[in-house]
Amino acid sequence: MKKIVLLLLLTLISCGIPYDGETIINIKLKIVNSENEPLSNEKAYIGTSYDDGNYDFSTYKKTSNEEGFIQFNMFKPTNSSSLILENSSEYLPVNINGINDDNFEGLNWDLGTLTLLKLDEITGFTIIPNQISGEKMIFKIDVDAVKYEEQINLYNDDLIYNEPQLYHQLKKNQNFQLNYQIKNITTEEIEYFSIPLNINSDELNYTLTY
Repeated sequence: MKKIVLLLLLTLISCGIPYDGETIINIKLKIVNSENEPLSNEKAYIGTSYDDGNYDFSTYKKTSNEEGFIQFNMFKPTNSSSLILENSSEYLPVNINGINDDNFEGLNWDLGTLTLLKLDEITGFTIIPNQISGEKMIFKIDVDAVKYEEQINLYNDDLIYNEPQLYHQLKKNQNFQLNYQIKNITTEEIEYFSIPLNINSDELNYTLTY
């Protein structure tokens, strides 16, 4: 085992791949389908950036087991990494970005559970802003639902203002929660709202008045 680790370490160093070559971490993700059943034999790999902006996509590759778990025992990346679920004949592709020290502590980096969805299992949810007060703005929107996101970003953006996302792709036939924050641009006061909603197989529009 020591010989294998040493050989891998020498390979990483000689190739200039951006891993620290010392610290072994465990990255774990469970994947399920829309019925919350574990998915086996789904392929994934780690993409890690070089300092010059290029990426390594070939060093770490895994397949989910019968319980739906994908686990990478690997050298800790020195730059930002992504876990990429390969295109399959059934499920839509997903990239989980921001796998680095800024978002995880210790040696066990648990990504939780991810629901993979098929194209015919999702429908659109659109939020239509209706501003009636010039002193207010939509500050944040969070749709708490089973939804499809091709790019899942783990970066902490609490200190960064981003334009709220107004269109989401949700799993059909579910109850979900629309959480949003309205900010008074004069007083800086923030109001918090949570609206229970339901979506069926048709696209849903919601008018957000503020």
